[in-house]
Amino acid sequence: MVCILSNDSIDIIVYDKAQASDWEGLLRELSRFLHDRGYVKDTYEEAIIKRENEVPTGLEVPGKVNVAIPHADVDHVNKQALIIHILDKPIKFKRMDDPDQYIDIELVLLLVIKHPEGYVKFLSKLTELFQDDHFVELIKRKDYNGLAEYIKEKALVAMEKGE
Repeated sequence: MVCILSNDSIDIIVYDKAQASDWEGLLRELSRFLHDRGYVKDTYEEAIIKRENEVPTGLEVPGKVNVAIPHADVDHVNKQALIIHILDKPIKFKRMDDPDQYIDIELVLLLVIKHPEGYVKFLSKLTELFQDDHFVELIKRKDYNGLAEYIKEKALVAMEKGE
């Protein structure tokens, strides 16, 4: 299933078809999906792999759901998007806070950002959700549409309102 929720500033893409079994394969698969739909340039795939190797994005959220938030530089982006992918089986990503260690990731939120002005605020709102019990419940139930709507309401709309 692929479902796209559009917002004035970003498309939220629900993607549950990934076949990859490791972080690099997953990022390559998602990059190709984005490229085929015109969201990113042909340089994006290598850029996101390079960035994830240099600056890992695996985030352990004790007692909740471990998340990875991969992204590449804005130079490789045509149109903004957020891909939501809940993994059937966890995939190991390097830890953001300790790149020599790996953690099992259950949720990938791939950020495709072209305009970095609102990025920090959006990322802040997004990471606040990681402690939210309702957010975690939506992930555990694999309620993609509910998750997309919740992110839109709690992170995107709040960011646009300046909350």
